[in-house]
Amino acid sequence: MKSRAPLCQALEDLIYKDAPRLAQEQGLIVRHRCFSASTLLLLLVFGWLKHPLAGPSQLARFAHSVGVRVSKQAIFERLTKNTAHWLLSVLQQAVHTLLLTSSLSVGLLARFPAVLLEDTTCIELPSALAWLWKGSGGNASPSAVKLGVRWDLRSGRLDGPALHQGRDHDSRTSTHTLPCGQGSVWVADAAYYSLKQLRQMDQQGVVFVIRPRGNLAVSTPEGQRLDLASHLSALTDTVIDLSVRLGSIRSLWLNARIIALPVSDEVAQKRREHLLDKANKQGHVPSSHALALARWTLIVTNAPVERLSAEEALLLFRARWQVELLFKLWKSHGHVDEWSSQLPDHILCEFYAKLIAMLVEHWVLLESCWDDPHRNWMLCADLFRDQLSLLVLGIRGYIPLSQALACIREALLGSASIPARSTRPSTSHQLLDGVYWGLT
Repeated sequence: MKSRAPLCQALEDLIYKDAPRLAQEQGLIVRHRCFSASTLLLLLVFGWLKHPLAGPSQLARFAHSVGVRVSKQAIFERLTKNTAHWLLSVLQQAVHTLLLTSSLSVGLLARFPAVLLEDTTCIELPSALAWLWKGSGGNASPSAVKLGVRWDLRSGRLDGPALHQGRDHDSRTSTHTLPCGQGSVWVADAAYYSLKQLRQMDQQGVVFVIRPRGNLAVSTPEGQRLDLASHLSALTDTVIDLSVRLGSIRSLWLNARIIALPVSDEVAQKRREHLLDKANKQGHVPSSHALALARWTLIVTNAPVERLSAEEALLLFRARWQVELLFKLWKSHGHVDEWSSQLPDHILCEFYAKLIAMLVEHWVLLESCWDDPHRNWMLCADLFRDQLSLLVLGIRGYIPLSQALACIREALLGSASIPARSTRPSTSHQLLDGVYWGLT
């Protein structure tokens, strides 16, 4: 069960209540000569947020910012398996905190209670950690962690990151089992395509917008089996919108729409090459049907046309790229997939602490700039890092935390907004106008 809290309360509870409680339960800190649990958390999370590639020496120099003077050796000795286990517990506690937020009230997103983007990313770890986090095998690393998230593009609420074995399928992540809420829109890529899941969503009043898999079985509304590739080839519309029944079993048919957008010959050829390469690695041959369908971008939705036009469905699926940008932020800005040590326990501590840092950063950005529909999330994160000392001072009580957050908000407000463009409008401007520029 998630708790709802304003940002000040969420930060203070995590650092001064949850972290010490978990440390005591796990017997992490017996003596407080150098570190309390709260101080250790501040040092590791904000130290790596400020300096993502810092080693013990740089963390020791940062330590005065959180009120302690320690040697690099003292920090080195704290990066243990027990500390890693504690940091993972703190991360899981943070994930179960839901901030009070306000949703965008304009544009296409405002028509739905929530617009949920779901996806995963995989972080490879050293093979020495395969006992804890198992990879998918083959040419991939024997150790990997899969991070699952569900991000509401309307309110900014983030469910996750949920950590799972790297070998687990995307649809087995805990975020995937969360209810969507009646009337919400759920947007996902082909990895999540499951007729059983889509039927359940349809029965619950959830609108899905998803890319189907290549082995798509389709019938006409009258029940006649449809050769989709041949049928699409006979049509000349810029955007094709078909009412169909999904599935091969008559009793389990699902009424839906297939929206098809033709792509260039170059894009189609790259898709076919990708299909062939993937099939070769898996030891099989892609079907001629899947290769033929590479000529179109296909989207499946259960929304009636009066509720969601074909253009709007394409626009919502395009918005799915925002969750990819979130993962890019975590990796290029937070460096969650890089570490300064070769020691497995140190790597785990750094990995978990950086994930906590990215979650705290998300909370602050949500509070500071989410009401700007055109915010540049990457630039906002850079500006926040410049103001990080203010947040630390607020958390430590040197200035009121609410005042520190207000100063951060003022620094970010209007400084990272994507300007309007007459050509190639940003996704945020397209969502506001409800016009998909990919058709021009």
